[in-house]
Amino acid sequence: MLSPTCCSFYSFTGIIFMLFVYIMLATQPFFITGLPDIDLARKNAFGALMTFCTTFALSVFLIMKDSKAAGKETTDCWGGDHDGTHELGSPNLMVSGAGKQSYGAVTTDSY
Repeated sequence: MLSPTCCSFYSFTGIIFMLFVYIMLATQPFFITGLPDIDLARKNAFGALMTFCTTFALSVFLIMKDSKAAGKETTDCWGGDHDGTHELGSPNLMVSGAGKQSYGAVTTDSY
């Protein structure tokens, strides 16, 4: 099952793309060739934009609900806790350990 974080990222990307398509169809449709009915394409682009907006809003709601239900403020982007382990128990390399130097996403004890 997809997480709300993944769906929100996908929806946000879709919002940006469909907003671009809708603006192009509304202001400069002559740059998009091969459309027999521009008004229908503009309506469909707006419908897709609203679908992405609804999915994004629902995902944000579920993220906030899950965060409050778990009693945590936030989790990291990949669903892991801030203790350095992922929800499946594997090390989360996005979180640096305490007292260790971090080079990029990997923590190390060496200098």
